[in-house]
Amino acid sequence: MMSARDPGLAFTDGALEFEAWSENLWDPIGRDVAAAAELLPGERVLDACCGTGAATLPAAAAVGSQGTVDGVDLSTGLLRLAGARVAEHRLLNTTLTEADVTRWRGHRIFDSVLCSYSMFFFGDMEAGVEHLASMLRPGGRLVASTWAEGALEPFAQRILAAAITERPRLNDVVPLPNRNMNRISSAPTLKAWLEDRGLVDVSVVEHPLRLTVDDEMAWTLVMGSGWRTLLPRDPEAISRVRKLFVRSVGPQVEMNSDTLIAVGRRP
Repeated sequence: MMSARDPGLAFTDGALEFEAWSENLWDPIGRDVAAAAELLPGERVLDACCGTGAATLPAAAAVGSQGTVDGVDLSTGLLRLAGARVAEHRLLNTTLTEADVTRWRGHRIFDSVLCSYSMFFFGDMEAGVEHLASMLRPGGRLVASTWAEGALEPFAQRILAAAITERPRLNDVVPLPNRNMNRISSAPTLKAWLEDRGLVDVSVVEHPLRLTVDDEMAWTLVMGSGWRTLLPRDPEAISRVRKLFVRSVGPQVEMNSDTLIAVGRRP
């Protein structure tokens, strides 16, 4: 899904395009992630890689005025949009921080840590998730979402094929986030992987989702996701990639958005 380019900068550059997908994709899964945590009033929550607040907002509503939510993200642009949503909903229990959450440690021990569609971006996925789990109280819950096997198609292969025409060195390269996703793309492998991170009582539920997408929305997803890092830097070259990609998508296509949501507890 990515080359070596900085994901924080990519998501800042594509923040508005990312937000365009909130209603159909990020927000529904964010609500499901928050719901899976079974949050109680007064609890302390970390939303790791919070983006524009898809899980942050429902978590803040669930824990109420006596609870707290810390949203942490690398992307200035996404945090700016999250901040506007937090202000709109007058959520006084929520703090947003720009940081690498795999190195960040707040001043709280958390009852729950949420991580939506993000852990596969970690340079060291094992160490990153173990760090998140270390911020949980004993008995605290980690809830993570990731893509199920076959998700993001048909777009994943088509954007890569279009990008390779301008960046041939991407040919036969499997970027780290893709390798990470492939290792945890089924319920059994995700469950076993989280158990290896020291979590117990792990359960994984698949959330099937198919979205009908036109070519313009498909390109918006490219520009607002990690796929942006596949693109060349030259605007004219980007335009050529866009034309190839849109032509391959056609006027309308069904996108596989199947998602896994896992819940595990710190012993």
